[in-house]
Amino acid sequence: AEMSEREVNTERFSYLSIGNTHNQGGWPKDIDATEKDQTARYKKKVEKDEDYIRQVKNLADACEQSLMQNYAIDIYQEYFSGEYADHSSEPPSAKTLTVFKDPSEIKRTVADISWYPDGGRKIAAAFSVMQFQDWRMEKMSQKSYIWDINNPNTPEFELVPSSPLCSLEYNPKDPHGLVGGSYN
Repeated sequence: AEMSEREVNTERFSYLSIGNTHNQGGWPKDIDATEKDQTARYKKKVEKDEDYIRQVKNLADACEQSLMQNYAIDIYQEYFSGEYADHSSEPPSAKTLTVFKDPSEIKRTVADISWYPDGGRKIAAAFSVMQFQDWRMEKMSQKSYIWDINNPNTPEFELVPSSPLCSLEYNPKDPHGLVGGSYN
């Protein structure tokens, strides 16, 4: 079986998070939203505007049409009589079918799993410790694995990236393509 490996380093972008508080509608700059007199005068002025009146009428017509459609539907009518399935007698349950263990000495958690898109007979697992600058990162294996689901004892393939994989995903259109996101 032939395998290939590709690594990509992307440019880093600096991000800035900015927010503002929006307490009261979009008033013009010359109107103080805390002054009820000013806001009332402005509302009266806008409510007399012909464009405003036309837009409200158009919206009211659209709302009325939707209301009439909703009134035509009897929401209390029983459409499927006698089709009641009682699932309450069956308690929910789960059972372990197969266990895939990390073959490395220092045990890591699975950061991401991807099923092989063509029939689900293989599973790829990215192993990593997600704590930033964890002391275990220096000593542990950076490998991730692909297993055949019928043979959980040993991985079918080992993926050996330059940094532990935090995510991976099979290409749904080409099952031979597998992409991974590294910790670094």
